[in-house]
Amino acid sequence: MRKSLISLLVALTLIVMTACGNSASSDGEGLKAPDKFLKVGSGPMGSGWYPITTALSELYMDHFSGLNVSQIEGGSTSNLKSLQIGDIQYGIHYTSDFADAVKGTGSFDEKLDKVSGLTSLYPVYQTIATLADNEEINKVEDIVDQHIFLGPKGGGGPVAFWRMMEEYGIDEGSIEDAGGKISYGNYSDGASMLKDGIVDVFVGGGAPQVTSLQEIEVTKPIKVIPIDEEKLKGIGEKGLGISYDSLPGGTYKGLEEEIPTYTLVAMFGVRSDLSEDYVYNLTKVFWENQDPFKEQIPQRAKNFTLETALDGIDPETLHPGAKKYYEEEGIIE
Repeated sequence: MRKSLISLLVALTLIVMTACGNSASSDGEGLKAPDKFLKVGSGPMGSGWYPITTALSELYMDHFSGLNVSQIEGGSTSNLKSLQIGDIQYGIHYTSDFADAVKGTGSFDEKLDKVSGLTSLYPVYQTIATLADNEEINKVEDIVDQHIFLGPKGGGGPVAFWRMMEEYGIDEGSIEDAGGKISYGNYSDGASMLKDGIVDVFVGGGAPQVTSLQEIEVTKPIKVIPIDEEKLKGIGEKGLGISYDSLPGGTYKGLEEEIPTYTLVAMFGVRSDLSEDYVYNLTKVFWENQDPFKEQIPQRAKNFTLETALDGIDPETLHPGAKKYYEEEGIIE
């Protein structure tokens, strides 16, 4: 009887071990990470980037044994600079800022040699908004003497905003000379400031909605300021990684018509000194486990496709691990 019980226990143990082994091999659980910690540069609270990196963090902790992933609030340019000095190992930012970083142009005084691309994600519509009942602001020229909120100071949004404003002959000096003012901060605070009348104009990026603007429009309807189409064509021809499109009708309540605006592309980047195998697995796990993103951030995740994984990214700037995955998938020959 005792021998039979022991045999049964051994058999059950083998079944459990086999099941666990099969689970690990089929969904990626149990992958080895070279470090116990992975710091991911995100966006500010209230931005569309924060829930993306939340889902990403959970995904990686589910698939890599003993890995602890933490999110650090940041912005596009600040995330790239944090990657360079090693404060984070993984970050979200714009392709336009990434292109500037590897060339040492724009917001970067020198080339960043410790940053590599992992993948492009989705187009980000830049929204210049005010309250619907603000009759003084109806076009870009009307914002010059207003209090403008630009999002996180280290973000790519402000960089793109000033480049867009160059097409109008507007810069920070001309705004100050006209009696205007510039403020920075996270999107949630900025939207609250707009609702409370502390700022007159809110600038932020979304895909296409800015989450924090959606939250305030329940009690304070907004209106979006259109960008002149000739100005959009002008900036699109400059090779700055800034393009243009129309914010779809219905993005916000009461705004049924399409509204022309400028766009950026969000992407993931990593430290160049992460091992090839590690980044290969980070890339593979992301692309082969899209369900969490579709469930948690469906509006953005619908644009996550392998076909657009290199939009705005020079393949030569990819991390070798990411490049290896795309070569296997036939994205790169």
